[in-house]
Amino acid sequence: MAHAQRVRTGFTLIELLVVIAIIALLIGLLLPALGQAREVARQAACGSNLRQIGVAFTSYATSARGTYGSGPWDNRGNRGLGPADEAGWVADMVNGEYGKPGEMLCPSLPARFSQNLIMERLNDKPHKPFTEEERDLLIRRGFNTNYTQSWYMGLTELRYPRGGQGIPFPDTKNPKDCVGPLNDRFMVMAPPDAVPLMADARTDTLSGNDQIVYEGQKYPAVKQMTDGPIIDPQTKWFAWQNYTDFGPAHGKGSMSFSKKGHDRVIGNFLFADGHADSFRDINGDKEFGGILQGGKYTYPDLEGKVFGGILSSGKYR
Repeated sequence: MAHAQRVRTGFTLIELLVVIAIIALLIGLLLPALGQAREVARQAACGSNLRQIGVAFTSYATSARGTYGSGPWDNRGNRGLGPADEAGWVADMVNGEYGKPGEMLCPSLPARFSQNLIMERLNDKPHKPFTEEERDLLIRRGFNTNYTQSWYMGLTELRYPRGGQGIPFPDTKNPKDCVGPLNDRFMVMAPPDAVPLMADARTDTLSGNDQIVYEGQKYPAVKQMTDGPIIDPQTKWFAWQNYTDFGPAHGKGSMSFSKKGHDRVIGNFLFADGHADSFRDINGDKEFGGILQGGKYTYPDLEGKVFGGILSSGKYR
């Protein structure tokens, strides 16, 4: 009687290794695509947050004679216009029940806190002193952000935009030397759809210079407001806006400028007309700052779409 043919029921080791290699290859191909899809979703969520904030301040301006909030959100007496729980754009949103900025964070930024919540900064010549417990309660109530406000929205314009020759240089961060917060009357000559209110913070602010201790843990913090106008070295007039604290927070590029400490290439901006838009770091310097060449200041990444001059005149000095 003939022997029954032996039937193979398993895989050889080589076949298993081939299958594993194919699965590993597919995973390697899929992971970058999945990561990119997640980042696109985060960027969209960030843009949605900024549009909601824009709606809030358009509504605020309607009921406040065209003023877009009560200035910088800063508890320091020479930097803000009132206590952190009463004045500034974050307080405006929470107290006006427009929303909770602390629950509307840019999802791509590793930093989840504002530098103005660092205890040493919060109680530096304050409008009102806060204990750490009171500060933590503010955070839980939504008094927090990881977006950076524009100097335009907070302080708008200098009362006297020139220094030198016996005239003291104004303090661009002190409300006493400025005319803000932003009001519609300052945008008669400048297009509202090009005047930024706030934007993604620059990712390399995670350098360790600004860190907050919250519930026993140390976390990085982002810049609260841009630095304002830059002095023209020839005329000594304050002119162009310094946007270096705005920066790429989304996407992924190269690490060629490793001193910036990040590889992000896209940033979302909110404008005074309520719309949000995204910008790419075209020149690869990992920020949205400008360049002064031949007496002319330009913004390579933002040119033609983001205003950077004097609001009341609509011009650049």
